[in-house]
Amino acid sequence: MNICKKNRSLSPHLSAYKTQITSLISIFHRISGSVLGLALLLLPFFISLSYSFMCYSLFYYFLYLLYCIVDIFYFVFLITLVFHFMNGIRHILWDFCFGLELNNLFITGCFVLSFSFLSIVFFIIF
Repeated sequence: MNICKKNRSLSPHLSAYKTQITSLISIFHRISGSVLGLALLLLPFFISLSYSFMCYSLFYYFLYLLYCIVDIFYFVFLITLVFHFMNGIRHILWDFCFGLELNNLFITGCFVLSFSFLSIVFFIIF
């Protein structure tokens, strides 16, 4: 039995499917959860830096020099936190069987994206 497997894929790949908002939100929910988990793991390190005066002054000058980069990290952290929170509420509603219809999935996905964007704009302005 000689079967040529050169042109066959082992499993369906993401490029075989049409991109949908629900799949993108699911992927970004996992990515934002990973970023928040990494930030939670690094939090004791940054807290311990603030206890020592010498480390704090060095850390202060480092942050002063890299102010733009720190602002970008803060903005990315804020985006992931707000998006993960909003989509987490959506997942909790799914656990109670609210919004599982196909048209509601698209509507709630757009609501999560728009409310996350508006919340981030609100946080940045105020």
